Amino acid sequence: MNESDANSQPSDEALMGSVIDGSSTALDTLVRRYERRLFNYLARMAGNRSDADDLFQESFLRVYKNRHRYDRTARFRPWLYQIATNVCKDHHKYMRHRRHASLDAPSADGQSWAERIPDPAPGPSANATLGDVRDALEAAIASLPEHQRTVFVMAKYEGLRYDEIAEALGIPAGTVKSRMSKAVNTVMQHVEAVRR
Repeated sequence: MNESDANSQPSDEALMGSVIDGSSTALDTLVRRYERRLFNYLARMAGNRSDADDLFQESFLRVYKNRHRYDRTARFRPWLYQIATNVCKDHHKYMRHRRHASLDAPSADGQSWAERIPDPAPGPSANATLGDVRDALEAAIASLPEHQRTVFVMAKYEGLRYDEIAEALGIPAGTVKSRMSKAVNTVMQHVEAVRR
């Protein structure tokens, strides 16, 4: 795509205006435009890719259902990520309240589910390979408190600017910077522990 083609593409905000006016093709364009980025954000927030597909669909369903609440003068991307973040929060609440099978209950072969879970700790002779560091990074991100993980993933993986994150989450930019600083420190400590 050359520069003139990129300039002829409607903005997210123009597309959302068309969605409000009843265009289903504009919504399809927004879905395709955000398919990879938003899906990856949701996968990181949910902790797995299988839930992310449902969360992605729910996010765009809410975009459509709430289309008349969209302020035509506002930026679309922070509004979309605000919706997606709320979808993740609702999913986490639901998962916390679901009944879970006891890990100590025996399975059909008599072994408890807890005994089937492999020990994630590396053995004493394990070297900190690139794979180990990548795994440590993902584990560190997953272990962050949700408010820090949200900011970290939006900034580092989704490329949102701090002002966009602040707008999406409805918090001051200073709070975004503070959460980001704490998240980065925690992640770096995890990764450094693996490298030693």
